[in-house]
Amino acid sequence: TAQAPPRRQTLPAPRGPTAAPKTAPLAIQGVAEAGVTVRIKAVEIGADATVLDVSISFANRITDTTMLALADTYLQDESGARLHIKRPDNNRDITIREGETLDGKLVFMGAVAPTARKLKLVFNDGNESDNIVAPGLVVDLPLQGG
Repeated sequence: TAQAPPRRQTLPAPRGPTAAPKTAPLAIQGVAEAGVTVRIKAVEIGADATVLDVSISFANRITDTTMLALADTYLQDESGARLHIKRPDNNRDITIREGETLDGKLVFMGAVAPTARKLKLVFNDGNESDNIVAPGLVVDLPLQGG
């Protein structure tokens, strides 16, 4: 008996245009006792990643540098799901020098549920705020709508 050729499966084409990332302006600031100030200016929620537009500065008389992603750094939604940071190739631990300001985007892998009303940004999970090597910092990010 002749066998029929294997059937190929095709995924259905998306209906209509792909949804553009949703961007919401923010003006939130978090401060760690070790001298780190993080300002979150906007959140962009896309299909594959969530991106924060940030300005991060560091001022400390004891040490020349600190790291913001030495330990787990992530966004957490209301259900407890964690979107981990995509570490930049040229600055894996997000090291910042004393007196310096980093302006740019932090990328977290994965999408936030469209119904989310708030997120929690966590730097160096489990570390104390006064840890000068890798300070812990938690910043609540309210989302409009939800």
